[in-house]
Amino acid sequence: MNDYDRIAWIYDELARLIFRGNLLKSQTHYLSDLKPNDRILIIGGGTGKVLEALSLLDIPLEIDFIEPSTPMIEKARKRMLDSSNLIVNFQQVTLEAFTPRSKYDCVCCFYFFDLFKEHSLKEHMDRIKTMMTESSNLLVADFNNQKANWWKKALSATMHWFFKMTTQLESNKLKNIDSLLLDSGFRKEKEVHFFSRFIFSAIYQKEVS
Repeated sequence: MNDYDRIAWIYDELARLIFRGNLLKSQTHYLSDLKPNDRILIIGGGTGKVLEALSLLDIPLEIDFIEPSTPMIEKARKRMLDSSNLIVNFQQVTLEAFTPRSKYDCVCCFYFFDLFKEHSLKEHMDRIKTMMTESSNLLVADFNNQKANWWKKALSATMHWFFKMTTQLESNKLKNIDSLLLDSGFRKEKEVHFFSRFIFSAIYQKEVS
């Protein structure tokens, strides 16, 4: 399930043509909130374009970059980064199989939660919480299914059909990711929208009882 090997060669071009750069904008919008020497986990990092934006921050960061697709992670490894301040540990592994060395200051989930059905999502969200401290940030960029008009519904249906055919996508439809995160014990700190509110970027922290 969720096998992106077949489309790794064209993924970035498709994203740019269809969403006019808004996918990358949503991933990078809150990166300026990172602090020097933060430990970062990027889950499902894809081709690693966000690493270039992280290098432009020009601050020391240690990054665990996990991605199960062989061609995707190979593309990420080959990126030329402008900063020598980044320590990037690439691991070709799923979130389920990943063993963190310690807790993270920031966990990044960029277009990761939309891959799964709700029962899998809840398990992933619970696992992510175990990797965070009370002050850690969860940085999410994903699709927003709220107040979807006809073109958003059509685009969503087309996306799901395409990725079902090419990647064996687990998800059948867009979900209210924000609501699921809140129900799973996260609180939202910041939020911004892109592409006529079809895309959102937000920072969450886990609720402390």
